Parts: sequence; C-alpha cells; structure tokens
Amino acid sequence: MEGPLDPTTLFCRHNPVELEIGTGKGMFLASATSSTPDRNFLGIEVRVGYARMAASRLAALKTTNGIVLHGDAMHLVRHVLPNASLSGLHVYFPDPWWKARHRKRRILNPEFLQHAGRIMQPGSQLHIWTDVEEYFNEAVLVVNNTLLFGKASKEPAGGLENTYRTHFERRTRLAGDPVWRAVFTRNEKPSQQNRLVTKIPNYSITSSQT
Repeated sequence: MEGPLDPTTLFCRHNPVELEIGTGKGMFLASATSSTPDRNFLGIEVRVGYARMAASRLAALKTTNGIVLHGDAMHLVRHVLPNASLSGLHVYFPDPWWKARHRKRRILNPEFLQHAGRIMQPGSQLHIWTDVEEYFNEAVLVVNNTLLFGKASKEPAGGLENTYRTHFERRTRLAGDPVWRAVFTRNEKPSQQNRLVTKIPNYSITSSQT
C-alpha cells in the first residue's frame, strides 16, 4: 500500500471518522457504532485475539460504520493517517508500562500527541481515560505542551452498566476504584509534525461491512 491512507475510503459511507486506540473486547466500538450511525468508527488493536473479538462483536450487531484493524497504533498515527483526517480520537485505559525502563513505550508521549493533533480536525475531541492518576497527570501535561488543544474538560462517567465505555471501565468502577477522565478540543493551531512516510506496511482488517 503506497501513500497516506484516507480513513473514509475504508467505509461504505464517507461520514466523519473517529479512531479508538486499543479496542480491547470492542465494547466502545459496539456502543458508538450503534448509537451514532452518522459517524464511522475505526479501531486498532495490537493483540490479535482482542481484535478478532471486537470484530466479532461488530459483526453480530451488523453495523456498517465500524472497522477493526489489527496492527501498531503508533505507526498508524505517526505515519499513515493524513493531516486533519479524524473527527475524534479515543484512548481508553492505555497500558501504563509501570517499570521505569518501559515508560518510553507509553502511547501518550510527546511525539504521539503531536501527531494526534496533526491528524485531528479543528473542533474534534481527544478523549483520555485511565485508572492510573500519575499517568493521567503526565498525559494532561504533555497534551497541554503540544499547544494544539484547549484546556482539558472533565468527562463524566455513565451511571448504568449499559453506559460503561469499555470492559476495563466496568471492571474498575465495579471494584470501587477511581477513573480519571478528560476531553480536549483540537484548536486551529497547525501541527509541526507534517512528515508522512510513503511506504505503508500491511494492516489486517478484521471486521468488514456486511
């Protein structure tokens, strides 16, 4: 596959596209595609088992506005998606990589968030949820340092099981543990990250529109 990938070309209808980083078992994608049919939702998951599970959930619902990719989210965001191609970005409960030598693997790092701002349209929203307060505070600081987003707003939790956004949120809340949530709105400032590679590795699409 050559050149940047316009995500709207993956869907039957060219509606606005939102991306979820790390689909897990697909609870968010299932809920979002069903409740917001006028938007397309692209999910990417590095673990093939979870990617297949999320895809199966969408297939069971017979949604036509959801697709799951199995692959590397960091590469997708940094090198594949074109400027201003997304109408929303969702990062729920990313791996905290607890050990100091692994912290560089955290997805909410300066380079990733610069590219997140690059691929997001002005006015679109970045949603970040985590059960790790230290990671949340670090992520908010890094988002603010990009100068590409407005001040963080608190995002409320749902009150019923069918409003849980992910399986991890449900598990965390039922255990009585806190969840830190914020939503950021992309401003008009151009991103400094404008480089895109022209050679794109293969991604496997594990759900199709049927």
